[in-house]
Amino acid sequence: MRDVPDQPLQPWKPPSYTVDVDGKVEGARAGEVNNWGRWGDHDQRGTANLLTPERVAEAAALVRTGKRFSLGLPIGGLPTPGYRSEPLHLFESTTGDKVLGEQGLQYSDDYLVLNLQATTQIDALSHFGAGGRLYNGYWAGVVTSHSGAKRLGVHHLADGIVGRGVLLDVARQQGSDRLEPGFVIGPDELDAAAAGQGVDVRAGDVLMVRTGWLGWWIDEAGAGERHGYGDLPGVSPRCVPWLAERDVAFLATDTLAVEVVPPEKGAAPMALHVGALRDLGLLLGELFDLDALAADCAADGVYECFVVAAPLPVVNGVGSPLNPIAIK
Repeated sequence: MRDVPDQPLQPWKPPSYTVDVDGKVEGARAGEVNNWGRWGDHDQRGTANLLTPERVAEAAALVRTGKRFSLGLPIGGLPTPGYRSEPLHLFESTTGDKVLGEQGLQYSDDYLVLNLQATTQIDALSHFGAGGRLYNGYWAGVVTSHSGAKRLGVHHLADGIVGRGVLLDVARQQGSDRLEPGFVIGPDELDAAAAGQGVDVRAGDVLMVRTGWLGWWIDEAGAGERHGYGDLPGVSPRCVPWLAERDVAFLATDTLAVEVVPPEKGAAPMALHVGALRDLGLLLGELFDLDALAADCAADGVYECFVVAAPLPVVNGVGSPLNPIAIK
C-alpha cells in the first residue's frame, strides 16, 4: 500500500502535559510490561512488527492439506452481536431491475454502511488508551471525531496479519462445548490447553482462543433469540505478562470482548484491552468463528495452521472488518 502521511495534530495542547509535533506525550508512561520504544519512538504497528518475512515463510510451510477455514462472520443474514448497529446494505442498480425492460447494460452495484467493529474484526492500536496515552506514548487526543486516528490508524496494518496460527481450545480442554458466562481464562488455563493439545506458543504467533460463545450465540440468533453484551467468558488481564513473555503478535477470541466480562474482582473494566493495545501494542481480534477449525484440529490433532487476515486500509480507522482464513 502507498504511504499515507500522518495528519497534523490539533493546534491546542492540554495544560497538564506537553505534546510534541508527532503526537507524543512528554514523559508518557506505559504499564510495567510494555513494548514502548521497542520498534522505534514513532512506531505505529506494535506487535505486527513480529510478523517478519522469515516467520511468514516458515508459517506458510505448515500448509499440508490445503483445507481452508473462514473465521469471519457473514455480514448480513445474522443479527449483529452486541450493542453495535446493524449493517445497512443498499443496491443502486440490479440486473433484476434492468432485465424487465431488457434495454441497455444489465449490471448490479451495491453499497454497505457498516460499523467497522460490528462483525469479525481487528482493533487498531488507536482503539483504546488510558491516562491520556495510547500505545508508544502517543497522546489520546490524536483520535478525534473530525479526523479519526491521526496516529495508529488501522491503515498501518494493510499488509495483513499473516503467520503461524495457534488455536487454544479452552472450552474443549475444560470438557465443555461452551465456557460459562464470566469464565476466567488465566495463564494456567492457557498453559493447560497448550499442553493438552501438544502445541506451543511462539514469538510472532497469531493466538486464537476458543470459548464456544460465538457458536452458541449463532444458534440462539438462528432460533430468534437476541442477546446483548451480557457476561462473557474471556481472557484475564493477568495474561498480559504471559502474552508479552511469548511475544504473541495477535490475540483473537470468539467473543465480543476478548477479555472476561465482568472483570475479575479488583481489575479495572477492559484492563486487558489497555494492557494489550496501549502497553504491548498487541493487536486484538474479536468475533472469530473458530468452531469448524476447532473440530478439524480435534480430529487430526494439529492445532497450528497458516493464518491470513487482511484489514481494510481505512485511513485513520480505529478498527476494521476481517475475514480471516486459516489454512492447514
